[in-house]
Amino acid sequence: MEKGLFHDLYKRLNMLDIRAYPPGQLSGLLHGYLTVYSMVRVYPWLEGTFGHPGDIHERAKEIARLYSGQLRNEDIPVDTRVGYAADMMDVYQVYSDLGYLKNGVDAAYQILSVRENGKIALPCRTPNVCRLLCNCYYFAGDEVCGELAGRLVMEALGYRRGGERDVLLAWWSAICLYNDVVGAMELPKEELERLNEERTRLRVSVEREEDERIERFRQAGQEADFGLVSEVFYILAKRQFEELNKTCG
Repeated sequence: MEKGLFHDLYKRLNMLDIRAYPPGQLSGLLHGYLTVYSMVRVYPWLEGTFGHPGDIHERAKEIARLYSGQLRNEDIPVDTRVGYAADMMDVYQVYSDLGYLKNGVDAAYQILSVRENGKIALPCRTPNVCRLLCNCYYFAGDEVCGELAGRLVMEALGYRRGGERDVLLAWWSAICLYNDVVGAMELPKEELERLNEERTRLRVSVEREEDERIERFRQAGQEADFGLVSEVFYILAKRQFEELNKTCG
């Protein structure tokens, strides 16, 4: 059932003019397209269903171009701009376009202001900031950013089990990114195993929250808020990729 829902949603979203929607609601859409792009690259026979990888990635780049003009607008909340910068780096991770990486890194270090003592001052302690720190570690080799990201992850794991549901999925994405990008390189084996155990426990809550959002989307139909549509697209894309990896990997 989810497979059919995902394919129908994919066709519907490909017909939309994304410029008609607020950039702040497009992150799920961007990551959904990046997931489909990776899925088709790994399983080329899916081109018949989803299209050429270059065309899929172009949709993600369209969103990144919308972000470019927003990065230095200080009238936009800082956490939103942090998310834009992190998303632009995510676009580069699966495509050789240094322009997005440079813009994202430049914006990151303007937002992550450095104090007189040389230490980075975090503008807030959110999932977006955690993602940005992970990307700065990965792309700029900034070990301080990797250490700060680890602290945010540990804080999040400490209160997330009973925390706010509205940011659960955002923290889940940040924690998974940290595990893949920083943890595997920096953490001792024992700490990495403990992090993976915490992720396993948290995953139950994450899947339940994802299921509830998919059900809200089903019930709302064409009247669903675009922010929910964007989130569900990403959730379904990840699940389809995971299912393919289980059956074909």
